[in-house]
Amino acid sequence: MKRGLAIAAIISLVIILFLTSIELVAFDIAFYKREYEKLNIAQNTGMADGELMRVTEELLKYLRDERDDLDITAIINGESRQVFNEREVAHMVDVKDLFLGGVKLRIIAIVCFVFSLLLLYFLVKKSLWRYLASSFLWVFGVILLFGIILFILMYMDFTPVWDQFHYIFFSNDLWQLNPKTDILIRMVPEQFFFDTVQRILFIFGVTMIALFIPSFIVVKKQK
Repeated sequence: MKRGLAIAAIISLVIILFLTSIELVAFDIAFYKREYEKLNIAQNTGMADGELMRVTEELLKYLRDERDDLDITAIINGESRQVFNEREVAHMVDVKDLFLGGVKLRIIAIVCFVFSLLLLYFLVKKSLWRYLASSFLWVFGVILLFGIILFILMYMDFTPVWDQFHYIFFSNDLWQLNPKTDILIRMVPEQFFFDTVQRILFIFGVTMIALFIPSFIVVKKQK
């Protein structure tokens, strides 16, 4: 029971850290600006830089549930028009549900983390850090193995990895957009998502390493 509580606490913490890493990157407007300049998105979408950033900010507001719709008008190729068509809007409804689901999952993980931590402390008192540290090392090992496999697959060919993500988390094919007709896929092409996943994994990885070092020291001292 003690080991189970420690592992539950660590897994909850890992979920919190991973979802927070996603949020930090997904809503970092400076990151979007750098990526847009790098990938020449303004020219590809037919929008001026300022107009492109305005549309992006409105899109992020929608994902944060700060606006109810994606009824956004912009100047595209010199003409004022609706930015997103019906298919794009329908897909973004799914994306928003996924983001908001992540927010709820993080709240549940925080509750589980606090509950497991308090109960574990009640059971083991001064041995709390030893249980947490050793459990973290086990979980870290599993995540490291998964991370290495993911990196290999990503750098071999990102497309099937990204497609598989959509097959898992979406129950329809609305995510399969057409660059010739859909602005959304031109705003965030596959290379954008490759860079996004890299950045998320980097932030998450640095955080995990920062926790690995003290955990390793605690376990080593106990031995």
